[in-house]
Amino acid sequence: MRRRPSAHVHPGLGLLLVLGVAGCRDRLPSSPPSDAAPDAVAEQSLRSPVEAKMVAQGTPAAGDTGQAPLEAMAAARKLIRTGQLALEVADYGSAAAKVAQLAESHGGYLAESHSTRGAGDTRQGNLTLRVPAQQFESAFAELKQLGKVRSEGMGTQDITKAYTDLETRLRVKNDAEARVRDILRNRTAKLGDVLEAERELTRLMEEIEQMEGERRYYDQQVSLSTISVTLSEPQPILEGSGLEPIREAIHGSVEVLSRSLATLIYAVVFLAPWLLLAWILWKLLRLARRRSARSQAT
Repeated sequence: MRRRPSAHVHPGLGLLLVLGVAGCRDRLPSSPPSDAAPDAVAEQSLRSPVEAKMVAQGTPAAGDTGQAPLEAMAAARKLIRTGQLALEVADYGSAAAKVAQLAESHGGYLAESHSTRGAGDTRQGNLTLRVPAQQFESAFAELKQLGKVRSEGMGTQDITKAYTDLETRLRVKNDAEARVRDILRNRTAKLGDVLEAERELTRLMEEIEQMEGERRYYDQQVSLSTISVTLSEPQPILEGSGLEPIREAIHGSVEVLSRSLATLIYAVVFLAPWLLLAWILWKLLRLARRRSARSQAT
């Protein structure tokens, strides 16, 4: 009786067959459930991998609502907001104190302040506030209630690209620093290579510190918005009266007299040396005539 050939398979070949079957199974598209709608299946097949991942995580894709992705992108943007406001107030001192209190009530602080006195002993000055970015609009609206608005303006600077580039460069520098530290930790290279690696590590650390300082500056500018406020008191209005022409005439006469005296002083200062010289010459000429007269008499 003939024996059937053995069905024994080499273990390595069996492992390859199993992996191949599993790989083919992973590559085959999964069949949609029987109760799924054809439109939903078609929409799911048209989505990009990024959108499919967002839907799998519970985030609606751009074709579903259109709002959540835009809100997520807006939240990730790095914006520096600034505002300028000019107010006319009755009293500069009290208004400046209210501005400082308003900044503290919104979680900010008064960064800079200086004032001057103008015509009619009126005061005016500039104040710079730093408030959290979330409180920018409310603080700006409350500042407008402190006086009469003369001018206002807002500005926004988008530094998202610069911030992202900075983070990318910083990540690359950190990776390079880690590789150099691994080289120094092993110390299997020559002494010259080790010294070169130490110099490279020092340079990388300096660049990383500089980039981290720049990132901290960006974070501070984004987290705290700047509002520049100009406060000024109203200029005094002089009321006219019947004595105004006389006052102007007296003022004009005094001005003319002062100019005449100034001209006379200039003339005296200019002519005094020449008058003195002429007087000396006249004295000498008179003395010479007297001597000639005496000589003729004798």
